[in-house]
Amino acid sequence: MAVAAAALSGLAMTLQGTFNAVVGKRVDLPAMILLVHVTGLAIGVVVYLLWGKPRRLPALSGIPWYALLGGVLGVIIIAGVAYALARTGIALGVAVILTSQLITGVVVDHFGLFGTERIAAAWPRLVGAVLMVAGTRLMLWRPPSP
Repeated sequence: MAVAAAALSGLAMTLQGTFNAVVGKRVDLPAMILLVHVTGLAIGVVVYLLWGKPRRLPALSGIPWYALLGGVLGVIIIAGVAYALARTGIALGVAVILTSQLITGVVVDHFGLFGTERIAAAWPRLVGAVLMVAGTRLMLWRPPSP
């Protein structure tokens, strides 16, 4: 089930980046970021209100400060993906994003950063990362013009 959720998230991220790039071609980047986050806030409020019986927002105490940077990273992600995909094409942009995510994931796993389980970067994982880099490099190829 977790793998299916990850696959659905990947599909959604690619489509979101594509849609945001389309919006970003019609409005400036700050306006696009605002539109995306206002829409996300509206959906988030609806989900929060419908998910059980929320009485009050949860306390933030006990949450590490760096874990609250998700919103900041969200702005960087939305802006970066929309900007990049509009200029690189969807396939190359997604390949670079996925490769970057994979390499970051290997580093976070290897060192057990941010309280995650430590999973050593053994050779199969490193070979997988190298293959991702090679595959991303192949995505740079474009057919010759007729």
